Amino acid sequence: MRKSRDSRFLEKILTDAEIDFVNNTKRSDEALWSLWVSKETAYKVIKKTYPDTAFIPRQWQVVFNRFQSEYAEGKVEIAGKDEIFIRLFSNSDYIHCIGTDKPAILDKIIGQVEILPEQQDDPSLFVRLCLARKLAEHFSLNLNQITIKRIKEKGELQPPRVYIDGRKTDIDISLSHDGRFIAYAFSDYI
Repeated sequence: MRKSRDSRFLEKILTDAEIDFVNNTKRSDEALWSLWVSKETAYKVIKKTYPDTAFIPRQWQVVFNRFQSEYAEGKVEIAGKDEIFIRLFSNSDYIHCIGTDKPAILDKIIGQVEILPEQQDDPSLFVRLCLARKLAEHFSLNLNQITIKRIKEKGELQPPRVYIDGRKTDIDISLSHDGRFIAYAFSDYI
């Protein structure tokens, strides 16, 4: 059974309006996963500001309000918290979403989706390397100046951070991998 037809699954992760949308569109699987990846993106963003935020996707409403040929834009409304502004890219191979708590920053986010090489057996390491290369190119740095690492605070892994020459930066990044794809995004400022 396709997940978009699994009513129990939909009721766990989507609002009633989103379920109606998925049920009434011709491309129901794409609609489902677009909503899901939007909520995952919002969670990554909100978790940086509010570390204690629980991921309760059924209570988060995705609203798309602008459609371009390459992407759709909208927001994820999180009850009791901020809105997260999103840009969703999709094609026949993948769905990718970037997000921020400030709408003006959407145009300053640089993102990339790449295919994981067959010989690469550590997608986490590979996505970090791809991001480090892109950061070095973008900011005119040497690759060996850049380190991407996650630290533990209070026993919990924190979001990955960029270090240049051993110093933590304010470059906001996001890393992900799923199946044969890896993706990264970063803010266009140091």
